[in-house]
Amino acid sequence: MKEAIQRARDVRIMVGLILTAWILSFMMLINWMNESRSQNQEEIKTRVSRLLALEELTEEGQVSFQREIHEWKNILLRQYDPTLRQKCLTDFTQAQQTTQELLDAAQILAQEEQIPEVAEFLQISISHRALYLSYRTALSHLNAHDPLSFRSVDKQVRGLDRPLANSLQKLAGQISEYASHQVDELDRSGNGENHWWHIWGKYFVSLELLIILAFMRLIQLAQSTELKGRRAAVIVDSIDDAIIVTDSECRIRFVNRAAEVLLECSQEKLKKISFQKQVQMTDEHLAPVPDLLLQVIQNRQRASSGAVHLLHTPAGAIIPVESRAAPILTENNQLDGVVTLLHDMTMHQKLTRQIQTQSFRFQLVFEQTGIGIAFCEPHSTKILEANQRMAHILGAQTPELILGRRFTEFYADVLHANTPSGHNAILKGLEHMILEARGSDVQLRDLTGQQLRWYHQTVAFLHDSEHHVPSQLVFVFWDIDDRVQLQTRLEIQGSRDQLTGLGNRFLFQCAIENALTRRMPSGQINSFCILLIDLDNFKAINDVRGHSVGDSLLKEVALRLTQTVRDYDTVARLGGDEFVILLHHSQENSATAVADKICHAIAQEFLLEGLRLHTSCSIGISTFPDHGLEYDVLLRRADMAMYQAKSLGKNHFSLFSDALEREGMEYWQLETELREALERKEFELYFQPKINLATGAVCGAEALIRWNHPVRGLLTPDMFITYAERSDLIIGIGNWVIHEVCRLLHQWDLMGVPPMEISFNASPRQLLESDSLIAQIEESLASFSILPQRLTMEITETALMQEKTWKTAHEVVKCGISISLDDFGTGYSSLSLLQKLPFSSLKIDRSFVRDFIDNLTDGTLVRAIIGLTRDLGMEVVAEGVETQIQATTLARYGCQIGQGYFFSRPIQTTQFLEVGYPA
Repeated sequence: MKEAIQRARDVRIMVGLILTAWILSFMMLINWMNESRSQNQEEIKTRVSRLLALEELTEEGQVSFQREIHEWKNILLRQYDPTLRQKCLTDFTQAQQTTQELLDAAQILAQEEQIPEVAEFLQISISHRALYLSYRTALSHLNAHDPLSFRSVDKQVRGLDRPLANSLQKLAGQISEYASHQVDELDRSGNGENHWWHIWGKYFVSLELLIILAFMRLIQLAQSTELKGRRAAVIVDSIDDAIIVTDSECRIRFVNRAAEVLLECSQEKLKKISFQKQVQMTDEHLAPVPDLLLQVIQNRQRASSGAVHLLHTPAGAIIPVESRAAPILTENNQLDGVVTLLHDMTMHQKLTRQIQTQSFRFQLVFEQTGIGIAFCEPHSTKILEANQRMAHILGAQTPELILGRRFTEFYADVLHANTPSGHNAILKGLEHMILEARGSDVQLRDLTGQQLRWYHQTVAFLHDSEHHVPSQLVFVFWDIDDRVQLQTRLEIQGSRDQLTGLGNRFLFQCAIENALTRRMPSGQINSFCILLIDLDNFKAINDVRGHSVGDSLLKEVALRLTQTVRDYDTVARLGGDEFVILLHHSQENSATAVADKICHAIAQEFLLEGLRLHTSCSIGISTFPDHGLEYDVLLRRADMAMYQAKSLGKNHFSLFSDALEREGMEYWQLETELREALERKEFELYFQPKINLATGAVCGAEALIRWNHPVRGLLTPDMFITYAERSDLIIGIGNWVIHEVCRLLHQWDLMGVPPMEISFNASPRQLLESDSLIAQIEESLASFSILPQRLTMEITETALMQEKTWKTAHEVVKCGISISLDDFGTGYSSLSLLQKLPFSSLKIDRSFVRDFIDNLTDGTLVRAIIGLTRDLGMEVVAEGVETQIQATTLARYGCQIGQGYFFSRPIQTTQFLEVGYPA
C-alpha cells in the first residue's frame, strides 16, 4: 500500500512539474528563437556559399571532361603527325588531371556537406580514373604507319565516355537542383525566425528536456510491470530455437512459439505434461540417447547433446535437432526448474548438402572445363591450385607441375612478344592488370613451344569475408584464338575484294588519303596519278558466257593489272568491272605510258574454261595535284575521263581536262532541264508518214519526239535522248510518248480522221522495266479507248541483246500491239531475233537504203532482206528513202512500205493531217 501511495504522490508531483514546465517553456521559446536567429544567419550564409561552390566545381568538372574527350579525338585525328600527336597527348593528360582534381575537390566538399549524392561523386571519380587507364591502354595500339590502326583504337574505347558524360551531366543537374532547393530552404528558415525566440532558446531547451524526463518517468511508473512482461514475451517468441521450461519434476511450465511449432502443440495443452512424454530423442540409428534433462537435474549444471539427435514428435514427425539445457536456481541455490533449448537442424543439414553438391559441381567444372583457371596468393602470385586446362596453357602436362611456382614467372615462359621490350611491356601490363583486376588479350605458346594461340586473360580477387582483404587471386584464361582468327579474316575481307583478292574501295580510299598527306623527302608535294579502268562489253560476256566465266575474266584482268604496275602501286577493284590504280610518284607522261601498257595487256586473248575470249578496256586518268586535291574530286574526274575514252570507241585511255568537266556540267544541266520539261509539258510529237510504195498513199506514221526548249529552240531526239538514256528520265519520256500517241488517236477519232497505224519507239531501259511499260500501255489504251492493233512498237536490235527484254516484247504482243524490228542489219543477232520474237514488220536501216542503188553489195543485201522478210510473212519498211529511183527500185524488189525525206520530213500534227488520209 505504501508503495502505491508513494507511486501516486510521485505521479502528482510529476504532473505539476509538467504543467509548470510547459508554461515557462512557451514564454521562453520566443526569446530563445530570436537569440538563435543571428547565429543561424551566419551558418546559412556559410552553407549557401559552400553549396554554390560545390555546384561550380561540378560544372567545371563537366566542362573539363568534355575538353578531355575533345583532346582524345584530336590524338586519333593527328596520328600521322608525331609533333601534333604529342601535343594533343600532353593536352589530353592535362585535361584529365584537371578533371580529376575538380572531381576530387567536389567529392570532399560533398562529404563535408553530407549531401545525398556523395556516393555518386565517389563512383564518378573512380570511373574517371578507370576511363583514363582504358584510353592509355588503347593508345598503345596506335600505329602512325598503319592508317587503319586508329579504327582499332577507337573501337576499343568507343562509347566508354558516354556513361561518364551522362553521369556528370545528370549529377550536375542534381547538384544544381539540390543547391537551389537547400538555398531556398535555408532562406525560408532564416526569414521565419523571431528575435524574441532567439534570446530565450537555451531556457526552452532545458525546459523541454525536463518535460521529456518527466514523461519518461511517468510512463515508467505507470507501465513498468506490464512492459517487463511484454518485453520478455517478445524476446522469447522472437528466438528461432524452441524453449521449454520445466519444473524440478520435469513437468512443462512454459514453451515459446518456436516450441509450439516444433512440437505441433499449443502451450495450453503442453502445460503440466511430462517432458519425457512429449520430447523423445534418438540418434541417427534410432537408438535411445541419454536424457539431457535428468543430467541437468542431477548435476545442476549446464549440458549439451554435443551431436545432432532425432526428435520424434507425438504427431510422428522426425526432426534433426541440437539440444542444450540449463538449471533454474533460486536465491538459496535450490533447483526451481530447467530451461531446454532445441535447435532445428533441418535447414542446416539442407544447406550443408547444397554446399557439398555445389562443391562437387564446381570441382567437376573446374577439372573438366576448357577454360584455364588458377588460384594464387595475392602478393607473390604463387599458384595454389590450377586445373588441367591452365596447366596446358602454361606449358605443363599436369597441374601438379605448376603448383607452388609464381604465376608471373611461369607466364613469362610461354608469353609471345616480338621484341624483349614488347615482352617486358606485356609483363608490366599483367602487373597492372593484377592491380586493377581487369582483362586483356595475350598470345601464348602451346606445349610444343611452336604454335601460338590467343587467349583472353582476366584476374579477380577473392576477399576474406571477415577482414575484407584480398585472400587469393583468380586467373582465368579463355581460348579466343578462333575468334581472333575469324576477326582477322573479317578485317581482311573488309578491305579486300573477295573475288580478285585486290583491295576494295575502302582500302583504295585509305591509300589515296594517305598519299594526299605524304610529302617527298625534299619537302615537295607527293604527286600521283589515278587510273580508272572499265572493261568494254563485259556485261555481254557475262550474260552470254555466264557468271562463272565472267568471274574468271575479272580474276585474270586483276592479275594482268598487278603485273603491269610496280610493286608499291595500289591496284583495287571498285565493283563490277571497274578497277582503279594508284600510281605513286607519277606524272602525266608516266601515267599515259602505263595506261597504254594496260590497254595492250587487256586486249590480249584470254583462255578461260576452254574458251578464247577477247575484251578491251577504257581508262580515265586524273593527277594530283593538277586535277584535284581531294579523293572524291580525283576519282570523279578520272571517271569523266574514262567515259570520254569509251566515247572514242573503247580500248582507249583519256586524260582529264577542264573541257570534260564542262561537258559533265552540261550533262547535269540538261538532265535537270529534261526533268523540268516533263513537268512543263515542253515535249511534242512529230509524225513522219509511211507510204505504200505500190499505191503512193499514206498508210501510217512513225511518232517522233521533239523538245521545244525555251532557250535552244526545237531539239531533235539525237540532241537529248542519249542523256535521258543515261538517267531514269527515259522511262518517264517513254511513258509520255505512249500516252500522247493514244490521246492524239482518240482526238483524231473525234475529228473523223480514218483510223491509221502509228508506230512509236521503245528504249532499252523501258524494255528492262517490264511491269512499268505494260502498265502504261494498258492504262493509255483503256483511258482513250484505243484498239491495240492500231499501235506498233519499234525495237532496235541493240535493245534486245538481253533476254529479259525478250520477255517484255512477248508481253507487249499479248496486249495486242505489234512489234517491229528497227534498224535491221546493224545489230549482232538479227536472224536469231527473227526466229525467237513474233515481229510483224522489219525496218531496213537507212545505211543500206542510202547507197543500195550504186553499191552492189548493199543492193544484194537489201534484196536478200526483203526476200527473207517476205518469206517469213512480215512487212518490210525501208527507212531513209530520199529519191524517186530508190522508191521505185524498192517497190520492184517487193518492199511494201517506204519512209524518208523523199516523202516527208517529220512534221507537226496539223501538217500531218493535211498530207492526206491513209488509204
